[in-house]
Amino acid sequence: MEKRVAYSAEDPQLQHLNPKHNSNDDGVSPQLPLPPPPGHPLSSFVVQVPKNQIYRVPPPENAQIQEKYRMAAKKRKRKLPCLNYFICFLLVLLVIGLIIGTAILVVYFCFSPKGPVFSISSLVIKQRKGSPPTYDVKLKIKNPNEKMGITYTSEEDDLKLTYWKKTLGWGEFPSLEQKKANSNEVNIKVNGVKDKPLPQNVKKSMSGKRPISLGMNIETPLVFNVWILKMWRRNMEVKCKFRASTMGEGTKILSQVCNTKLA
Repeated sequence: MEKRVAYSAEDPQLQHLNPKHNSNDDGVSPQLPLPPPPGHPLSSFVVQVPKNQIYRVPPPENAQIQEKYRMAAKKRKRKLPCLNYFICFLLVLLVIGLIIGTAILVVYFCFSPKGPVFSISSLVIKQRKGSPPTYDVKLKIKNPNEKMGITYTSEEDDLKLTYWKKTLGWGEFPSLEQKKANSNEVNIKVNGVKDKPLPQNVKKSMSGKRPISLGMNIETPLVFNVWILKMWRRNMEVKCKFRASTMGEGTKILSQVCNTKLA
């Protein structure tokens, strides 16, 4: 930015440039500075001032804007500590969750929980006139886990005895605490279905020595235990297909296949 300033030849600040005012008493003039180039009178100069050295008084509204920014900064500073505490709390919870999850996964893969193994030991049919038959089923349950026990939970009508797709009766699997690598036998009473006639092949097997193929389904929850900790709760489904020598007296299990599925 350029600023032009006019000076008078009589200006005291320029007297040192006037030979009349700079002579000594002996009449000898001191050495004067070189005259300005032609075309540039002494009464006119060009002064260049850098922009960064030009100062001015800011308007009053700038102070209000600055005050607003200052108050907003204070509010943010007040909110930041709470936000930092909340973030730290979330990070601590995340770290704890990762540690617990990793520990559970390590235990799970180290112990590798397996479903129990079922087999039908015996079947006894009791017939009564005027009422459906009852079926006494003896099951053998083996826990194949060498480091985990199993807790079985009882639910109403969680065992079903079938002939093909027809239901012969319902029973209740008992509650059971099974230790690791242990085998247990349980007796289950299956009540016949009321108001439904028995299939003809079932009646013939009850009246004579005729083999028959039957099925049994069990659906009940269980929990795997590690020492005193109940680690995993799973839903168990057991499907057995077996062949009995007869449904009369002296029933024997000729063959069977039982599969256990955990969900």
